[in-house]
Amino acid sequence: MTASNLDDGRRELSERVGQVARLWRVQLDRQLRPLGLSFLQWLTLSQLARADDDVVQKDLAVLVGLEGPTMVGLLDRLVRADFVQRRVAVHDRRANTVHLTDAGRQVLAASEHVLGEVRESLLQDLTPGELDATVGVLTKIAMRAKGGPGGGGAGRGPLG
Repeated sequence: MTASNLDDGRRELSERVGQVARLWRVQLDRQLRPLGLSFLQWLTLSQLARADDDVVQKDLAVLVGLEGPTMVGLLDRLVRADFVQRRVAVHDRRANTVHLTDAGRQVLAASEHVLGEVRESLLQDLTPGELDATVGVLTKIAMRAKGGPGGGGAGRGPLG
């Protein structure tokens, strides 16, 4: 492969990764809408469900990859939907911790079925080898974007 072809391949890959991410998110938003969720709301609930301890609102923003003010608005909507509760943090009365409600757990469980359908629809024709190769390449890129081995990127949270 020539240097020019390599540059073209890298450009093509970077454009495709961005395109696929946008299109995938559009599909998720469309499928989650009947449950009363957007992709970012689902991601927030998912991060809360995975957390071991109480999650402070500003730490949740980092996990989800949002700025503080954007997270405040998103949490306001989740509180109004009764999917989460804010509580004053025990360790710092100036901070809020965020907690899933029973309704939040239920909608998160229902969303897993929807997300599985989207995955199946979009990935159904890929062979195990193609999946392994793609996951390997994307993992390497994500590590670099997050500042891991071979990279000094500026990624934050699961969205990078």
